[in-house]
Amino acid sequence: MVELYHDHDRLKPCIGCLMDSTAQPRMTQRAVCLAAAKQPLVALARPLPAPGPGEAVLRVEACGLGGADWNVAMLDALPGVPLVLGQEAVGRIEAVGAGASLEVGARVGLTPLATTCGGCELCERGLERYCARATWHGLHRDGALCDLALVSAQHLVALPEGPDAAELAPLLGTGWAALGALRTGGVGAGLTVGVFGVGGLGHLVIQYALHLGARVVAVEPDEARAALGQQLGATVTEAPDGLDVAVVCTPSTQAIGLAFASVKRAGCVVLAASSPAGRFDLSLHAAVSRGVAVRGSALGSAADLREVLSLHVAGVGRPRVERHRLDEAPARLYALRDGGFLGRLVFVP
Repeated sequence: MVELYHDHDRLKPCIGCLMDSTAQPRMTQRAVCLAAAKQPLVALARPLPAPGPGEAVLRVEACGLGGADWNVAMLDALPGVPLVLGQEAVGRIEAVGAGASLEVGARVGLTPLATTCGGCELCERGLERYCARATWHGLHRDGALCDLALVSAQHLVALPEGPDAAELAPLLGTGWAALGALRTGGVGAGLTVGVFGVGGLGHLVIQYALHLGARVVAVEPDEARAALGQQLGATVTEAPDGLDVAVVCTPSTQAIGLAFASVKRAGCVVLAASSPAGRFDLSLHAAVSRGVAVRGSALGSAADLREVLSLHVAGVGRPRVERHRLDEAPARLYALRDGGFLGRLVFVP
């Protein structure tokens, strides 16, 4: 059984500090946290302990914030507080714990996945993100909305030196999920793909679908986001029809219903966005008689993430990024609910 992370455990002094009352903390973390469920973000500074087995300290270069973070912020209860949000980030290894085969100074990417068991059927099939024992950064343990992050090293990925950190960060969660959703739907050349919602996730789904040779139709009521979809190469419409695959990139139940009605017989609806309180109602008769598949999709395979990073180096999959300083995160959190920006919010310490 995987123990959920509780932040107060991190605030206990190390054994060395107990033995030597004059010992000073090795590092101090500046972080933006949830102090309690459904409360505004607060900034704090606190001692950061040395990494334990399987852990690493990451000096953060950039951290993305998106719908998954908003979902966590709106939970009625959290595994532990204070909790640092931020599930996708770029940084450099500052320190490593036992068993973490990482070099200090290496540039790495933080993914939403913190730990998985590695031994269950799903892990062995390359479906680690569905592992029943999985823990997630920014939920079960701290994320990277900070300057120094204490993270699990298990699913960190090596990154190239050249690309901009603020553009790379959204690829490690959102970009991964975008390509994973298309793989879930079996998207390939010649198919017509509907993208419902041209936000942080949807605008990357459009780019990857076009790269795979699909024709892309975007459904987005917001004028600025619809214009972005058109700029990226999608045909924008309010009444899609004849879709082979529909990728729903918003938790809107109206979008799910429209996507279901828009796919061809034997088509597929991929649900790529979630909400803790979200519920939807579809016609059982229509699903059976038309042979429509409805599939959920979280992240993608390890191969999908490698492909996302390779495509970015090749110029495919460029996230639209709105950059902010770390101390602006409390004020910008509610933009995730209200919109008012295009692409992804990225915070730079």
